[in-house]
Amino acid sequence: MNVTPSASGLYAAPAAVSVSRATPLSTLAKTSSAQVTPKSPASAVLVSLSRAPTPADIQTYTIFGSTTTAWSRPTDDAVSSLMAGNFGLPSLTARFSGLGAAMLKRFETDVDDFSQSVTFATPGASAVAPADLLAAADNQINLSIKTTGGATVELSLASQADGMAVQVAVSGGELNESERKALADLSGAFQEAIDGLNALPPKLALEGLTNFNTKELLSIDFKASLRTDGKGAIQAVDFHADSRTRALSASGPSGTVKVDVDLSQPAILGSAPQQARAIARYLQQVDMAGSRGRGDAALVSMFKDAFSQLNSNYGEKTALPGREAPTAISLNAGDHGLLSGLADFNASMTQVPDASNPMRPDEVDTFRYTLSQKTSVSGKDPRNRTIHQDRQAELDASFHRALSPGAQLLLTAAKESQFYEFVQINDQANASTDISYEDGTRTRASVGQSARQSTHVQRYLMAKLESDTVQPEEGTRVNDLRLLLSIIDRAEMSDDPDDARQHDQALKAAAAMAGLPDGPAMLR
Repeated sequence: MNVTPSASGLYAAPAAVSVSRATPLSTLAKTSSAQVTPKSPASAVLVSLSRAPTPADIQTYTIFGSTTTAWSRPTDDAVSSLMAGNFGLPSLTARFSGLGAAMLKRFETDVDDFSQSVTFATPGASAVAPADLLAAADNQINLSIKTTGGATVELSLASQADGMAVQVAVSGGELNESERKALADLSGAFQEAIDGLNALPPKLALEGLTNFNTKELLSIDFKASLRTDGKGAIQAVDFHADSRTRALSASGPSGTVKVDVDLSQPAILGSAPQQARAIARYLQQVDMAGSRGRGDAALVSMFKDAFSQLNSNYGEKTALPGREAPTAISLNAGDHGLLSGLADFNASMTQVPDASNPMRPDEVDTFRYTLSQKTSVSGKDPRNRTIHQDRQAELDASFHRALSPGAQLLLTAAKESQFYEFVQINDQANASTDISYEDGTRTRASVGQSARQSTHVQRYLMAKLESDTVQPEEGTRVNDLRLLLSIIDRAEMSDDPDDARQHDQALKAAAAMAGLPDGPAMLR
């Protein structure tokens, strides 16, 4: 299709469709200093689309007979074609469909910087520069990637009621062929992360971004800022990943989730099946905490997604050259049997407080859950090593509940509504593993577990406090597991099928005894 600038300076084509319109970006259009002039067409990029755009999709739309769309550059490229097809979608974030992947796919054939914007405009108005729209838009997605060669790749997407823009920029160096391929290979993962935020219900979808080519790429930063409301909405995401760390902060109307993972000790990582079992067990305990503390279901779901995704795709268990951990000491099968198999982490979710009782605003509904693991491996050599792993979980919650199950609670300023219980919960659980060797002989292999639960219930009838009770529970247990680990050691050196079965059984038993306890009852 031939594209020519109109007399007003806007790139236009003879197409007209009806599109809903919000307040125009007149301020940005008037103040923009960008002068639109015809440019050479960008290199063509082959992108697989669910619907090929037609000429009617591209360039100019007539809105109520007096408004058109203005493009900042010619539209004869795959990214612009996608933008034209998406611009009329009712959801502002849905306009990003396919765009993230197309922007990274450009690196298969093109290394030049690229930017494009499209806005509703009155005839004769100037086009809004992409940089202006990217700075002011309500909904923004950004991906920053640093390569091993020293280059930084920045991808930006922005959308609001009457405009959208994209930009690809490379700085700090040139991209070699291997780096360009590694970037293009991330196209699907980038799009999955974007599409997850626009799903119903919204969800985190970051697992693909953790699985990047660490030989060509040093780090990835994914950020999103979205103006969206409703149950389960995700309004802000800040994700970082490199060969040694991963970090995520995500928030919405329900609350905030944070997860930090330390990948600097590859020696403590277990097998893929062990890691899968550990994650499944942790997620089961998260569900139990959410149920006991009446946590918001959308917040708990977001936490589970964040935790499992950031603890996936650890990659090689040995560090890349130049990125080794100092004084690394390898561990044997028995050692791994008492560890979780996961990298160390700190994770938390915090629900937005709610003063749901007008008569007693000091009674606030809250929910906060933290989960962590910290491991140290030390010693002068592998034959004289000490291993310590500490796992902790804590729940602090408070909520109002009806006096009978199934009854609806509707608290108002009227005394007649004040029939309820205010519940405050404080739970803690801990598991500490200690393993020591002297001259190659295991001298210690113990696991200490403890759990404490406190349930404080205040019961009100007609706004009068009728009862106030606190129910504490505690439990502790210490196990010496040297004999169990010796079974694992012997089986490791045997080809006997019976020894192999005993090996698997011993590993499962070790994991069960070393894990974070559900509560005091299981320690009695």
